[in-house]
Amino acid sequence: MKRKINLLLVLGLALVTTIGCTTNEKKANETEKTQTAISSENKQSDGTRTFVDSAGREVIIPTQINKIAPSGPLAQIVLYTSSPDLLVGLASPFSSEAKEFIDIKYQKLPEFGQFYGKNASLNMEALSAAEPDVIIDIGEAKKTVKEDMDKLQEQINIPTLFIEANLKNMPETYQKLGELLENTQTTEKLASYCQQVIEKADSVRSSLKESEQKSIYYAAGNAGLNTNAEGSFHAQVIDEIGAKNAATGVDVVSKGGGTVISMEQLVQWQPDYILAETKAVYDQIKTDESWQELTAVKAGKVYQVPTAPYNFISSPPSVNRIIGIQWLGALVYPEQYKLNMEETVNEFYKLFYHVEPTAEQVKMILTNAQ
Repeated sequence: MKRKINLLLVLGLALVTTIGCTTNEKKANETEKTQTAISSENKQSDGTRTFVDSAGREVIIPTQINKIAPSGPLAQIVLYTSSPDLLVGLASPFSSEAKEFIDIKYQKLPEFGQFYGKNASLNMEALSAAEPDVIIDIGEAKKTVKEDMDKLQEQINIPTLFIEANLKNMPETYQKLGELLENTQTTEKLASYCQQVIEKADSVRSSLKESEQKSIYYAAGNAGLNTNAEGSFHAQVIDEIGAKNAATGVDVVSKGGGTVISMEQLVQWQPDYILAETKAVYDQIKTDESWQELTAVKAGKVYQVPTAPYNFISSPPSVNRIIGIQWLGALVYPEQYKLNMEETVNEFYKLFYHVEPTAEQVKMILTNAQ
């Protein structure tokens, strides 16, 4: 009798196990089918798929993206870092300073001009002739971006997309590009690098006491009296490292060289650090008598912003600002950042600009910057 009971128990247990395994397999198969369906749901049989851009627009694009065109300088930089071989043209020519770090084959690409900004001059004919699969606008989300993208797409009859990019969401920008271009191997590396830099800056900023926060003035324009005031999209690096923007209480002007101030205002602000946008401004600040009243000048806290191939702080406010966070953070808060900037420059340029600068080039990049 006991044997029969034991046999029944064994058979029952085996049956339960079999049912459980079958159920689990069924669930696994259903999950796999669901995931496959989700990954394919936006793809159509006619070789197209639907992509939802950062403006919430559902745009029909080719399944395979082989050729892309930037709509402006910010897009050009980001697309160059992620997918240089897909570029069919440029929004603006590379500066003589930038050319030293950009492969010659990309310098020879045709120029289309840009869609937004004071230098808006998009050449529809040249853009159309290049036959890009998509046109990509990257940057700050303007109030009219949805209507603007729709209008451009209607005019040129090429899928036109907007991908939002600001300093804090650069990781998401690259992830969105990876989704668009279906090339996550590269974009995830770039996103991860950006994420690590931003997280470090956030950690340092949150650890600083108010008394430890240094004030910074960004000197631009011919006389050094143009600046990116507090609250400006172009001044985000200063905020990100936990410093204070000295240019407070003035109107924020993001176009045409920024906010114009007077020397009297600057003397009142007495910033701890001054960042000169160009060598000409740097030399003027160091030698012009009117600047010598400033505490930062007396203390030798005047530095030239690295600008090759792109400005570390602004102009244009794109992914170049990620290395700007590291440079300015290490400059103002060396104990918290503890970076070897020569090594940092090498790493960033290799990953983002696809070039390994020589020791002489690194020295040039960091001239008057440390």
